[in-house]
Amino acid sequence: MTETGKITPGADGGGTQAVVYRRGRILTLDPACPRASVLASLRGRITYVGDDFVEALSTLPPEAEVVDLKDRNVIPGLIDSHAHVLSEGLRLSQLDLTGLDYDETLETVGEEAKGRPPGTWIHGRGWDQNLWRAGWPGAVDLDRVAPGHPVVLDRIDKHSIWVNSLALRMAGLGKGTPDPDGGELVRNLDGTLAGVLIGKAMFLVHKVMPPDDGLDFLTTFGKAVNELVGYGLTTLIDCATRPTDVPAIKKAVEDGTIKARLRLYLLTEPWLSELLDQGPVRRLAGDRLSIDGIKLFSDGSLGSRSAWLLEDYADRPGYRGGHVYSDEALEAILDRARDLGWQVAIHTIGDAAIAQAVKAMAHALGPERTERNWRLEHYQLVADADREKVLSMGLIPSIQSVGLMTDLHMATARLGPDRLRRAYAWRDIVDRGGYVINGSDCPVESANPFLGIYAAVTRKDLKGRPQGGFGPEQGLSRMEALSSYTVWPARASFVSDKLGSLSPGKLCDFAVLDRDILTCPERAIAGTRVMATIIDGEAHLPG
Repeated sequence: MTETGKITPGADGGGTQAVVYRRGRILTLDPACPRASVLASLRGRITYVGDDFVEALSTLPPEAEVVDLKDRNVIPGLIDSHAHVLSEGLRLSQLDLTGLDYDETLETVGEEAKGRPPGTWIHGRGWDQNLWRAGWPGAVDLDRVAPGHPVVLDRIDKHSIWVNSLALRMAGLGKGTPDPDGGELVRNLDGTLAGVLIGKAMFLVHKVMPPDDGLDFLTTFGKAVNELVGYGLTTLIDCATRPTDVPAIKKAVEDGTIKARLRLYLLTEPWLSELLDQGPVRRLAGDRLSIDGIKLFSDGSLGSRSAWLLEDYADRPGYRGGHVYSDEALEAILDRARDLGWQVAIHTIGDAAIAQAVKAMAHALGPERTERNWRLEHYQLVADADREKVLSMGLIPSIQSVGLMTDLHMATARLGPDRLRRAYAWRDIVDRGGYVINGSDCPVESANPFLGIYAAVTRKDLKGRPQGGFGPEQGLSRMEALSSYTVWPARASFVSDKLGSLSPGKLCDFAVLDRDILTCPERAIAGTRVMATIIDGEAHLPG
């Protein structure tokens, strides 16, 4: 038996080591043993949790290693219930415009153009017109800074793109191009294209772009996974995986290149017909990789006014956003998904989108409460009647509380004060016996789960605004916010017997933190640092 103060037990890469962690402040989320100081692991499974070091050793072979946690704080491994892993990797590799003002954005694009051969595509992401000007940006300014390059810049929510004139011409788009179903080509007063494409209109340009900027898929994907594991995330639910990428992901998981557990919801467009002809493959690589279901899009986002509302936008009278499917089409898709055993996740932000999704799910699942755990992604604005249907049907609101820090500066203008009481209403679900699962929606928002926990609890941005919080009555307690990243997503994914809490027999996934997020000052939650992330008993250090 050897003892060390370093959180780096001698691992063989397969989770087969025997380790006792002692002198920790372990928050288990197991009601039978809420707090502990000792945890033992063998071959990636927890064998003991409690306070008796000798008993913990008795569950392991004599060569077990002992790690002194030195009073560090431990929580169960975190689960991001809604991430876009490849897109996060692209953010780390592409032109990142997040937080830049308008002039800085143009300057950044111009500098990028100077370093590239003429005619090559410039692809960036992260702009948000709500932060730097009224109204949409235009192609003319991109033409000025990058006249010889087609430019495509994804809005931060990825529901709109800003392009220059060369990109429009290469896609064959002009004044006479009609708006596609489920999309909008923003136009100038004379009917010419302004350079912003919303919703399905984006695909008109996407189809002529080179795939993924020529970046290596696994390198890009793996870069994002490493970043996310550094935040204490041990399980990632990728909420729009391209079916064509699954074989490469499987190989990377099997050969140990990718460390985190992955649960995939497959992107349905343009693969919908193919997916509806086959059932799900639940497990592809043991407990490390599974395909859980399919992901559908019902509407867009509030930020780009593409979310589908029951009433007009407060800041755009006569306009209610757009939807992707007719009622009949969505019901037919969900009926087929039910028959095949798919779990279903539907992107729903506006109250009209949620109403349509709930109606279609009720049609497919019937009136009885279901244990299928079909999911409503984002769940931002919901009518009172539909909230009650969500609860009675056992549907799962999949929220991204970190996004509230961005949206709270825009939502009042989009919705008006009367509708805000129905927006981001998480407490209503929990108080009525339901639960929510939390994620980042990265790269739309930060992948850091502690920012999400902070926002769920305080309903404020990082500057403490607004005073008193944004609809504070809908906030979660600290334990509930932590549960939304641990026990609740494990329950939603039918893996409560393996993940979500630290209990004997479960997988040895946990994070070591520099503070106790249940007792530290509220504002300190956001600054939490992860000292190590343990997956299958194997330690991964940040950076």
